[in-house]
Amino acid sequence: MDNHPQEIITGEAPVIKLVNLFISEAIQKGASDIHLEPQKVNLIMRYRIDGILYKMQSFPSSLQESITSRIKIMASMDLAEKRLPQDGRITFSLVEANKTVDLRISILPSLYGEAVVIRILDKPAYLLNLGELGFSADTRKEIERIISLPHGLILVTGPTGSGKSTTLYSWLNHLNKEDRKIITIEDPVEFEIDRIDQVEVKPLIGLSFANVLRSLVRQSPDIIMVGEIRDYETANIAIQIALTGHLLLSTLHTNDAPSSITRLVDMGIPPYLITSTLRAVLAQRLVRLLCPFCKEEYIPQGIEKAKIQEAFPEEKEPKIFRKKGCFKCDQIGYKGRAGIFELLVVDDTIKELTLKRATSSLLIQRACSLGMRTLKEDGIKKVLEGKTTLEEVLRVTEIQE
Repeated sequence: MDNHPQEIITGEAPVIKLVNLFISEAIQKGASDIHLEPQKVNLIMRYRIDGILYKMQSFPSSLQESITSRIKIMASMDLAEKRLPQDGRITFSLVEANKTVDLRISILPSLYGEAVVIRILDKPAYLLNLGELGFSADTRKEIERIISLPHGLILVTGPTGSGKSTTLYSWLNHLNKEDRKIITIEDPVEFEIDRIDQVEVKPLIGLSFANVLRSLVRQSPDIIMVGEIRDYETANIAIQIALTGHLLLSTLHTNDAPSSITRLVDMGIPPYLITSTLRAVLAQRLVRLLCPFCKEEYIPQGIEKAKIQEAFPEEKEPKIFRKKGCFKCDQIGYKGRAGIFELLVVDDTIKELTLKRATSSLLIQRACSLGMRTLKEDGIKKVLEGKTTLEEVLRVTEIQE
């Protein structure tokens, strides 16, 4: 079931079976991570399912070292090193489903022992097509137009865990044709894609985003994907490349789409360069989808009704759904996730405001007046379509208020 099949066949160590068992269970439940957290008297195990952590079980502290050592062996880590963080990788074979899954391992020394996080990278979940991401029809049409442009900079923004990598991979999948040269710079490379040259940054040897970008143009690419713009140096080189006839896709950490413009200005990028290269910014979050087998329809009242009518005043008597819980969704009420989106297209009005160094709030106000649908509005639209709950949308967009 892992990198040591002979050991499983011949070994009787219960800890080997235990580790294989909880990894298999997590994959089957659709978890994105397994968290093993040492406490004073026990070891707690939690799964992150659809973005939320659930406690699954706890083990006696006496098992903690054996479990951690087993994971270290599987990931080819240093067994003796217990004082420093370690990172590793496992290719795990799930025999029942006849598939292999990549696991990323992170080990961090904590007060009562080493905390372990196993990130599950299930390839099909990343390589979605544009129709599976949750775009509304008009947003999808506009995105297809924008990512087909011959050159310019397109950004995806949002906090960690908001699905930015999945969106970028889906765009690359859509653009990956025989007549195009695509190069990515990632930290780390999440999944291998045929016909695409993927570079993994290694800061310890000087292989940074900026250094790779400098050399990359000599490879004559058509499309470049940079995992993240973190600093002025990377942003400046990315913009210079976009100016010279390349399409460059990347991510940035901001709360909404218009704030990306002020973030680039704050990094030190002159506004005239931003207006010359930036084509669009997509902000996104992930919301849990209602279980289709047990969701319950109701008519919202009070604050809930006011929230809906604030976004969609024409909805006089809206009908929406709430979670319930059944055996098909493990009594959670939700099953799976989809994105909610805010697409800012950089038109002449936005360019004019950028040149005037307008504040984020003014950019947001003007973009909305030009027809931009905010994250919250896109989320409430999905609530009205019966896909998710108002509670879930407000959970991930409250920061916008």
